[in-house]
Amino acid sequence: MLKTNFSINLRAVCDKQTSVAQVCRSLGMNRQQFNKYLSGQVFPSSHNLVTICDYFAISKDDFLLTTAEFRQFLSNKTEDASVTNLSHLDRAVDSLPNNIEAMERYEGFYHGYYHALGFPGYIVRSIIQVYRNGDRFYSKNIEHLWDKSNPKAIPTRFKYQGVLHYLGDRIFLTEYEQLAKQTITHTIIIPSYRNTFRMLSGLTLGVGSVNSHLPKATRSEYEFLGKQINLRAALTNCGLYHHDSEEIEADIRNKISNQILPHEYMLSVID
Repeated sequence: MLKTNFSINLRAVCDKQTSVAQVCRSLGMNRQQFNKYLSGQVFPSSHNLVTICDYFAISKDDFLLTTAEFRQFLSNKTEDASVTNLSHLDRAVDSLPNNIEAMERYEGFYHGYYHALGFPGYIVRSIIQVYRNGDRFYSKNIEHLWDKSNPKAIPTRFKYQGVLHYLGDRIFLTEYEQLAKQTITHTIIIPSYRNTFRMLSGLTLGVGSVNSHLPKATRSEYEFLGKQINLRAALTNCGLYHHDSEEIEADIRNKISNQILPHEYMLSVID
């Protein structure tokens, strides 16, 4: 019965997407296999279930609710997203100018790299989506805050909803953590002045979501992955990496190092 609930509820959320094909492309899943999930013939593996839950920002337990309960859950989720998660951010920036044309080229998916505010000595690689809704640009950011090379590591996920603004030739990003609901982070990013770009550089201010709640700042890099990506593969690459891990490019490690030279006095973006 619970698996039947899952297939019915999965169809319900897919109906709200552009197409099932688009969902499959974003998830990096085979359409025929995904159709079996929709029909209830097959229940997803643990790995695929996590990928689906992360994509829709819906937990496994919520996916297994009865149809009536899930319908109410979606209603509450929509209301929360529009009233709680984003409206307070919108109000904070509502009086600021909004340069839609300047932001359009930055739509798509990114790997974010920055030193983990709650895990000294580790770099986070997260997955970030920048998308347009109406006349504003928003972001979704998923962090996997555990070292996947350590089999004893406890999986810890954080999900952020953000709003972006292009102002004074800079991109301002404010993000609200949706699960623990304990932190807001602020990032200022330098736009690219080239016709095509791969990396964007910025500075992030926030608090550690785990272990420590002291305010901290870190350099950050955003690697553009494309407008359409294999989300499943991108999520697999997310996690915590030791600060000198060769799995993170040396140039990225250098740019997000938080070393301050004696004559600099303050943390700034490394060109």
